[in-house]
Amino acid sequence: MEPAPPVEQPDPRARWYQLGPAGFERIPGPGGIVPAAHLPWTVQSRVADMSFASDVLYCALNGSGLARIGFDSEGSPAFAYFTDSLIFPHRTVTTIVPRAGALTVHLYYNVLLNTVPADRLAIRGISLVSFLPDQEQYGFLIPPFQRKNPDWEAVGFAPVSAKEFLFEWKRTDASETRFAYTRFFPDRKTESPCTREQYIAALGSRAESKGGATDRGRLLDACRAQIARLAPGSSVHFALRSRGAPLRRLLRFDGEGTSIVVVPVFEDRDGSSALLPDARVLSLAADGTVIALQLPSPPHGVRFTDVVKAGGYLVLPWEEELFTEVGAAGILFYSLER
Repeated sequence: MEPAPPVEQPDPRARWYQLGPAGFERIPGPGGIVPAAHLPWTVQSRVADMSFASDVLYCALNGSGLARIGFDSEGSPAFAYFTDSLIFPHRTVTTIVPRAGALTVHLYYNVLLNTVPADRLAIRGISLVSFLPDQEQYGFLIPPFQRKNPDWEAVGFAPVSAKEFLFEWKRTDASETRFAYTRFFPDRKTESPCTREQYIAALGSRAESKGGATDRGRLLDACRAQIARLAPGSSVHFALRSRGAPLRRLLRFDGEGTSIVVVPVFEDRDGSSALLPDARVLSLAADGTVIALQLPSPPHGVRFTDVVKAGGYLVLPWEEELFTEVGAAGILFYSLER
């Protein structure tokens, strides 16, 4: 009789949460993930973005709204939810931008990867929602182009800063698909036309040849060396942001192949953290050496999508992916204290 396989011991530093109908629910570990129906990523309930407002961490829950992530007196994660059943269902959240004490959320209706026709939406002609944390309520920011053309969707959003947003608008009918590009200044509620080239440039993908001698440069070079081993020839795109500057900035290192590996990087006062596709986090020690932290391995088909630091944890959204669909989703909180 063959011996039973060893039981995998849970990592005491890991706290796994799965996103369900009532919000985040604690699960014992990756083996406790509850199967979920696969839906297009555009409408599936998942963590779509994260951002800080006044040093408080928020995340966008696709299809429902925002959640505030805090920590109780014992240091355990605690959640507060701000949902809206008219605004968010069947729309895709892409980006959260802190702006003037509020959180501006970009969302759109994806006509190709959706589960309902556009005429089933409760509200039409919206792309920017402003959330006021003190009042815990939502309001709309409607650019002039959208006010005049409510049947166009803002399928692309490129925030240059909290005061300047570039949009890619799309309209599809039976005969053709059209695009338009505008530059919106939310404080003044004014708008001007722009070109596709200006919109692409505003996405912030800047080509680099090497990381350099700075702390950030050494970390990026260490990541590139690991990606060269994991996915030879790939182009490496770094999505960088920090607590004080939450807008993502993209740095591109071109490889020999056609594949792209995106590495999220969170820069903080006590050092930067970079998330590799093999569930490792690279960071720099005080002496400039690179430290590799192996996270608990997620099940096949599940990957971590982002990384920030909050409350003494690495905070890492995860989701089960199958081509254009997503199944189960949630967050891993990994303690930085050994």
